Amino acid sequence: MRMFAILLAGPGIVSLLCLAGSPSAVGQPKPTERPAAQQPSPAPPGNAPVDKFSVVSQSWHRFPGLAVADITFQNANDFRVRDAVVSCEFFDARGKLVATRGSTVFQSFPPGKKKIDGIEFSLREKNAVPGSCRVISVTTVGSPN
Repeated sequence: MRMFAILLAGPGIVSLLCLAGSPSAVGQPKPTERPAAQQPSPAPPGNAPVDKFSVVSQSWHRFPGLAVADITFQNANDFRVRDAVVSCEFFDARGKLVATRGSTVFQSFPPGKKKIDGIEFSLREKNAVPGSCRVISVTTVGSPN
């Protein structure tokens, strides 16, 4: 019985080996492989666009279940960025961190300062006091000049 199974499997294995050695299969890169020219080059340390994009000032308004910030951003890059992800901390009356909330600002930021009003953060903690905000990430609009 074993010999019969081996004889039946033999032609299938041979055809698979022939397919694997065919020029069309060998010459194509795997889907996860890209030629070196297409590989994205990592930004040098300290030169990420988010390193030169910051919160300059912020003011807050509270509504039930919501904290709304008016934030002024500074883009010190030489190019436009967009879609800033902002993280803000909220504290209780004793200064203990009770929440960290994030929001994405779907705006474009040219070099310089820009104020965005009405950035919303969901917040269930009724007596939470807003703390500092920081920018976690931005997306570049074009390549740096």
